[in-house]
Amino acid sequence: MYSYMGLIVIIIIGISVGLSYLITDYFFRTKETELNQKGGEVALIVRYLNGSGASSAMLSQYLTSVDQLIGARIWVFDSNYRLINASETMRDREKDLRAAHETTNAGANDPSTFRKESSVEAIDQQLREGGPLNDKVKSILSSVYERNRVNARLFHPYYKEQVLLVGLPMEDSHQDITGAILLAAPIDGLNRVLRDIYIYTIIVGIAALVISVIIVSGLTRRLVRPLVDMKNSAKAIASGDYSLKVVVDGEDEVADLGRSLNSLGRDLEQFVLKTNKMEKLRRDFVANVSHELRMPITIIQGYNQAILDGTVTDPEDIKKYRKLIDNETQRLERLINELLEISRLQRKENEEMEPVPLGEITENVVSMMEVRAKKRDIRLERYIDDNLMVMGNGDRLFQLVMILGDNAMKYSPDSSSIVFQVLPSRSGGTVLTVTDHGFGIPKEDLPYIWERFYKVDKSHSRHIPGTGLGLAIAKEIIRIHKAKVQVQSEVGKGTTFMITFPPTKVKSKMGKEHVAEVVEPVVPLSDEDPVEPVVPLSDEDPVEPEGK
Repeated sequence: MYSYMGLIVIIIIGISVGLSYLITDYFFRTKETELNQKGGEVALIVRYLNGSGASSAMLSQYLTSVDQLIGARIWVFDSNYRLINASETMRDREKDLRAAHETTNAGANDPSTFRKESSVEAIDQQLREGGPLNDKVKSILSSVYERNRVNARLFHPYYKEQVLLVGLPMEDSHQDITGAILLAAPIDGLNRVLRDIYIYTIIVGIAALVISVIIVSGLTRRLVRPLVDMKNSAKAIASGDYSLKVVVDGEDEVADLGRSLNSLGRDLEQFVLKTNKMEKLRRDFVANVSHELRMPITIIQGYNQAILDGTVTDPEDIKKYRKLIDNETQRLERLINELLEISRLQRKENEEMEPVPLGEITENVVSMMEVRAKKRDIRLERYIDDNLMVMGNGDRLFQLVMILGDNAMKYSPDSSSIVFQVLPSRSGGTVLTVTDHGFGIPKEDLPYIWERFYKVDKSHSRHIPGTGLGLAIAKEIIRIHKAKVQVQSEVGKGTTFMITFPPTKVKSKMGKEHVAEVVEPVVPLSDEDPVEPVVPLSDEDPVEPEGK
């Protein structure tokens, strides 16, 4: 606000000074031109009057008339720097009348002659008293006697005022210098005009400052308020509170900055939430790994100790304990191998890809699972297009189908069904779908099912064999094949896994792109529940339905 007010004051002062200079310069140039013109005329008349033998009183009257006409004092000098005549003002006349009256009372014969002589002599005497003015006038007269016209500004010694002085030489008929004429125009009128300008400028300046204070203070509040909000929001973000937002109004740079700060707060909030979630998953993973490794090691150590210290001596018991130790050793080996498998897959961006018959791979997996399915009276249904070829790694795709089928078998009740589908989608891709009618997955657990060792429902899964790493491996296989996964599940009804391979990766056995007008290969769990949107996998994020 002080900056704006200072700028307004500078502008007003600059305008005032500039306007004063222009007015003064115009006044002086105009007045100098006028005085030079009138001075030339006066010089001619004075030379005529002197040549015709006119009296000094007549010349004084003429000079006084011209004085009243142009508003300038007129002095006539001879060639010896002596004032020989001068115009009179009303003030001079009043003084002379008083002096003449006194002289008449004293017995003088011609008071008018005294008046003329008294004013001229008074001025001449004052000029001859010496001092800076005397030197100034002599310098001007010297220049005029050299046939120069002189324009100057000085303080009038007799009339006590600033004047514009113009000096012109007087010549006789032979072009000889006989004297000089000085015309002195008072500039009090100019001073009054300038004073009025300054007063008006001061009034306008004060009014402008008052108005500017009102406008600038409102503008300042409008600009500063969002900045203060941004400061508070930045402090809140620094302290970990991301809920404080900046109220954005307008489309200017400040509003853009506010929106950017709000966006930064949202991004930081999401980053912190994601970091906390990943940290929780990391802690859970460490805890799960420790638990999964501790259990077989504890069992192996316990049974082995019982054999070593002679607690168990019966050959049959020893054989039984050794078998249990062997089983736990194999379980521990599988666990370590699967962890190493996940690490290897995470380090890989691309596998060696080739056209692979996904339908044939799925058929082989289903055939391998039929023996286990018959024991539990589980019906395996398949809807497979044998013509579809997917660009991928056959071993990894076999592993993927096996993991999904094995999971479906584990979590399906007896006498239920599992559906396998390999069909083209309307978008030109290939979709692998595995649907079971088992326990189902709660919605809140869907984002975490791809994490290692994550258990959806301990009450259902604690007696189900497995290391808990299958879906984590499946996630990496899906990622390296640039596919997308969708999971739909409802507790008590079952779960559907749908893997979509992009169209650019799909070829037919004939080497051409396979196109078929078929219904989207999705088996809904109920008539009411739509299929969740397809969600791509990434290295960091667990798979979850879009929008969660």
